[in-house]
Amino acid sequence: MLILSNEAIADLITMRDCLEVLEPMYRDLATGRALPSPRVDSISPNAHPDGYYAFKQMGGTWPARGIQALRINSDVITHPVIAGMPRRVKTPLADGRWVGLVFLFSTETGALLAIFPDGVAQRLRVGAANGLALKHMAREDSHTLALIGTGWQAGAQLMAALAVRPFTRVQVYSPRAQSRGAFVAEARAANPQVEIVDVDSAERCVQGADVIMASTSSLVPVIKPEWVRPGIHVSCIKAQEFDQAVLDRCQRVVIHTRDQAKQMNNVMPGTPNVASQYETGWWNAEGNRFSTYPDLGMLLAGMAQGRQNADESTAFANNIGLGLQFAAVGALILEKARSAGIGEQLPDVWFSEDAHP
Repeated sequence: MLILSNEAIADLITMRDCLEVLEPMYRDLATGRALPSPRVDSISPNAHPDGYYAFKQMGGTWPARGIQALRINSDVITHPVIAGMPRRVKTPLADGRWVGLVFLFSTETGALLAIFPDGVAQRLRVGAANGLALKHMAREDSHTLALIGTGWQAGAQLMAALAVRPFTRVQVYSPRAQSRGAFVAEARAANPQVEIVDVDSAERCVQGADVIMASTSSLVPVIKPEWVRPGIHVSCIKAQEFDQAVLDRCQRVVIHTRDQAKQMNNVMPGTPNVASQYETGWWNAEGNRFSTYPDLGMLLAGMAQGRQNADESTAFANNIGLGLQFAAVGALILEKARSAGIGEQLPDVWFSEDAHP
């Protein structure tokens, strides 16, 4: 049984690797040859006056690679207001660190094959999902990208966008100048061939953009309907970054998955600080159109159309993550780690038993 670190995974796989492995997985999902497990968040009180405890679980089975994945997170969650917007923040209280793990099992033997932290893998799989949508929905001549957000996930959105379209200019905005400046400096160093600029307002960020990508921790919309114009493509990494007015302005909308609009919240009665209002939105409002939108698997399997002409305005709503993504990316990680001889081997008998369960 193999143990891998985030650092090892970062050295093993690239964004292009993730794009390549996820595309056939989504096609298998759309045609009934892969099985996602629902995301469930179990929420309960804890000792922190402004927070609550959340245990997240999600997974998926991809028979083509013989892999079952289980991703878990054990978090203390708070909802602070930052730069005037409510956010969902995971507080690193495990000795200053976060707890997120991925378990890979063999569907042929049932054996546990690997355990690794979810940080790098989850960042890349979110970026790759939006990148695959962009590949099929944005204009091929898109050259200016507006990126709203400068956190950990925003970096992966930028990597994915640059992998599928020849962007020559990236306009970056987030409310905090210090984090925005640091993000832009790092992005410029990694992509010297691209003009990457720091702008001080969302309106300036989207000016002249062919594609707008939101990648924030915001619990309220950050993309405005008036930004949707002919030929543009817009995307988000969480449903709250959009609203129905944005989607209604678009001629073509694709969501990440139709199987589950948002996570199932299993909340212990009396848990304080759980902001239920942030779990409502366009996806579950009365008269919502959620069930009418095709999803990414349908798009990639040819069961739904991508962009049809240069004037269409399009949207990709990454409404919820799929644990199945970890089966695909995990299979790739495991294959590359074995080939490179990377990781710590632990005895298989530690993770199996000779007593009939």
